Amino acid sequence: MGGVDDWGSIVDMPMPAAPPMDVFPEEPLPARSQSARSIAQKTARAQATDRQNARSSLEQEQEKPVIQTRYEYPELAPDGFPQDGFTRFDWRDRAMSQQERSERRSGRWLYPSRPFRVQQKLPKLAKDHPLYPAMERYEDNFVPLLTAEMEEEMRMFDARLKEWTIQRLVGSGYALENTLATFAWETKQGGAVYKFAKKREAIMAPRFGTGTYVLLSRTDPNVDPLVNDQNQPIVATVRSVGNGNLFIAFDKPIPDLTKGQWRLDVGYSDFVFQRQFDAIKALSYDPLEQDMAEFLDERDATPGEELSKRRERREQGFLQGTALREPLFRSFLQASQGPELASDGIVQDQHELAPTDLPTNPNPQLTDLAPGIVKPSQLMRNDLLKSWAERHRSEKEVPQEVEGDPHVPLNRTQLRAIGMMLSQSLSLVQGPPGTGKTRVIVETIKLLKQHFQVPHPILVCAHTNVAVDNLLTGLDKAGLRVVRVGTEDRVPGDMKHTTLEARLEEHPMWDVLNRLEDQKMAVWAERKSAADAQRLRGEPVKEGMGRDTLKALNQKIWGYRRDMTNETLLDADVICTTCLSAATRKLQCIDFPIVFLDEASMATEPLSLIPLMKGSSHVSIIGDHKQLPPVINSEDAHSGGLSTSLFERLIHEGHVPSIMLDTQYRMHPALSAFPSKTFYSSLLQDGTPAAARPAPKTAFLLADDPVADPSTGEMREVGERKSMTFLSHEHQESAVMKSLANYGDAELVVDIVADLLHKNPEMKVSDIGIITPYLGQIKVLQSSLYASETREKLIELLGEARTDELGDIEIKTVDGFEGREKEVIIFSTVRCNSGGYIGFLGDWRRVNVGLTRARRALIMLGNKRTLSTAKMGARSNDSLPQGGSKVWKDFMAYLEEEGMIIDVEE
Repeated sequence: MGGVDDWGSIVDMPMPAAPPMDVFPEEPLPARSQSARSIAQKTARAQATDRQNARSSLEQEQEKPVIQTRYEYPELAPDGFPQDGFTRFDWRDRAMSQQERSERRSGRWLYPSRPFRVQQKLPKLAKDHPLYPAMERYEDNFVPLLTAEMEEEMRMFDARLKEWTIQRLVGSGYALENTLATFAWETKQGGAVYKFAKKREAIMAPRFGTGTYVLLSRTDPNVDPLVNDQNQPIVATVRSVGNGNLFIAFDKPIPDLTKGQWRLDVGYSDFVFQRQFDAIKALSYDPLEQDMAEFLDERDATPGEELSKRRERREQGFLQGTALREPLFRSFLQASQGPELASDGIVQDQHELAPTDLPTNPNPQLTDLAPGIVKPSQLMRNDLLKSWAERHRSEKEVPQEVEGDPHVPLNRTQLRAIGMMLSQSLSLVQGPPGTGKTRVIVETIKLLKQHFQVPHPILVCAHTNVAVDNLLTGLDKAGLRVVRVGTEDRVPGDMKHTTLEARLEEHPMWDVLNRLEDQKMAVWAERKSAADAQRLRGEPVKEGMGRDTLKALNQKIWGYRRDMTNETLLDADVICTTCLSAATRKLQCIDFPIVFLDEASMATEPLSLIPLMKGSSHVSIIGDHKQLPPVINSEDAHSGGLSTSLFERLIHEGHVPSIMLDTQYRMHPALSAFPSKTFYSSLLQDGTPAAARPAPKTAFLLADDPVADPSTGEMREVGERKSMTFLSHEHQESAVMKSLANYGDAELVVDIVADLLHKNPEMKVSDIGIITPYLGQIKVLQSSLYASETREKLIELLGEARTDELGDIEIKTVDGFEGREKEVIIFSTVRCNSGGYIGFLGDWRRVNVGLTRARRALIMLGNKRTLSTAKMGARSNDSLPQGGSKVWKDFMAYLEEEGMIIDVEE
């Protein structure tokens, strides 16, 4: 039982927080020592050993038979999918979550006739298969790039620990000294979370973000690391950060962790990369063949006896791979891969991307393309669904309505997007800021499950936990039965009821499981009592007492929990998780032919493949390649195309149906004007009137222009303020934590926050967000805002209660705010230098994100001369997309023309 729990906690580790792109080493790092037994190598070996042990334990406990795939199959239907009656996903069925269930009484199973899931032994793609050359080219393209990125991360990690002094590590935010641990809570999977703090100061460590891997040692991870029973370094995970403390999760309680002081170092793990390698490998498998193998006639089976036995045991193999290899491989069918890790023309180099590129093809029909590239969805066999989808994806301004149509309260383009997603096996939806892509996903799934009641399981994924939880909230409010799989402790409090563990407590067998757990605890107590009595009598303790009983109870508990988990997932309308956590073994009890992948432009292509490799045949990919791309550390991997997401590659290839949502509802029209013109070819319209987004009162927003009195013609003040202001100052930037910071910017930010809260008593502190492109500035901003002298001044101005709420203000990098919004955003650009260099601020995609987070007001800080000059260094020119310098020059000219710049005296 322990092995399974350990494996589950390993698989469910969250993705490490991506660093901003300015965190590149200032000088070339030393080559990796081949003779050195590095911490990274020890860690990777330890993790590989743990995973292997977990797999072995899981296989022993489940005793899963291995079956051989059949090679003779019925012909596919004309739409390219298995014929009705030869697939486990028959459109004529109803969703299990919508069916009449067995009576929900304690002690009753929900789906007693469910099959037992087994792992299939699958053959690789045959060399004579038409897609084999493309598969080889795909692997030859992405495996070296992924390997280069993995080795670069390991090299950077090794170099830090071997070459840097502890002072440099601490100063750069990669290490913390003299921390104390106290036990916080035990996880439901048997792990433990500890709170780490310092005696007299709050921990301010931006690099130790949620999901970051951590190494612990007394003085040096190369000398005295915290190790496991196999003497390998323990890798823990930051579970959460708050109130100057770090909460760090371990797979199990650690003896003596609460004794003495600890050094914490930002760690390394190859887990994320291994899951991506596995996803690439799974492209060899055809889930349609695996699906049809369950329905072969016995005379066609090879051998027939084995299939008969499987049917008698009611076994079902879980699907692997995707049915969408043809459109995914299209550009690899005739391309060749060179020996160097450089852009080969298959995957676009990021440097080729410009802000004036057409966002996407606004016609989701793509009727002029060669037929058969993207097949119609299997869902189109349902005539009612087909009729609705075709009518609503048409170019008619008002789609034809039919009696019985559900009411979907969305705009025309959003409805066209839904029609496209329902009717195509693969589709792309570009969602510029504030255009309601989350709402579109929710309404699409609501149609599928509540109106058309499709039986197919649905998986919804995103790159980050924040994006997953946004979708989770929308789906739950829509009345769908949602199960959140992954790191449950990090799910927002109002969504805890959707977690897998919480849903298990609703299962009719929960009381039975609890009674078994109570029996187990009673045996443990009886065993301990007997052992204590033997010690008092001076007798030797009988170690084996009660062992057989405990073993039997553990096996029974494990079996009940497994079956309850399976039924809970089958009982759901939709499963929500991150791309990485889609690889968890908990989800092997269910196949996912329908996948919605949100925030896809932020994930590397191999990472995007993970949720698709669970039998997908209908996939909608949602993102915006005009916003943040994947973060890549290796220059070779970056130039080779790993920084180009799957979403962006398919958009530029142009053979997948796609549409751009064209109406934004987030921003005041004055805030959306420049981004629409610059990044979206002026196609982005405003769906919210200016009156619905009034600017707050503050001295840091300029008064709006006077207007003519309609009766007298005289110009008079309207009492309104502009929604955007740029505060230009002469405070010079400086180097902090191998990044950049500006102390003058930070002081002004404190003044702005104080003025906003003082003059707008109705404003919540959480309505304000502070963003910056640079990690070093986050530390300076936190120090300035939470300094004791600042607190005294704010208490005098705002009162103690209001000041105590300042911890609710989010201070993040631009990367950390994608997909988020606030009523007011304060944007600290940091840059102020005599040379006019803007570095990584020249990435226009970051500019787009920074300018589009605010609903009512955006207050920016920096130096207008520096940003108007906007020089790009050689390194920035090589690694960033074209046009960033021009974007800043145009933006500063726009601010000047609109009268939105305030010159601040020092």
